Amino acid sequence: MGNLSRDSIDSYMQTYAGGKLRTFDKTITITTTAYVNNNNSAMGGTGTNTTTHRFEYTGAANSLFDNYIDGGIAAGSRAYSQDIVDTLEDGVRRTVDLIEGRITNKSISATLCHSSCHTSCHTSRGRR
Repeated sequence: MGNLSRDSIDSYMQTYAGGKLRTFDKTITITTTAYVNNNNSAMGGTGTNTTTHRFEYTGAANSLFDNYIDGGIAAGSRAYSQDIVDTLEDGVRRTVDLIEGRITNKSISATLCHSSCHTSCHTSRGRR
């Protein structure tokens, strides 16, 4: 790479870190099964709800990594190994913070009915 300016290194950091962040795209599936226990056999049974939640940052901007290089790295100066380590550490920390910011609480809504629900309670005449 030869002699690079701080701006060139900053540009590389933004381009490559931003590109990698945009690969964060994870969908999880949550299946909940509830068992309804009742002495009346018509009231027993199970209910299952499956839902998916997507967490991603596919539209992340390169600028999210602007100036995330160590202060010891400057044009015309020698970059020491600790400067490189600090830059990598800052980039990883920034990436983790950004991904954590995309993972949010989600809600699951499931309504359970007893086994004869659709023939006795939900007829066109309404609840009995």
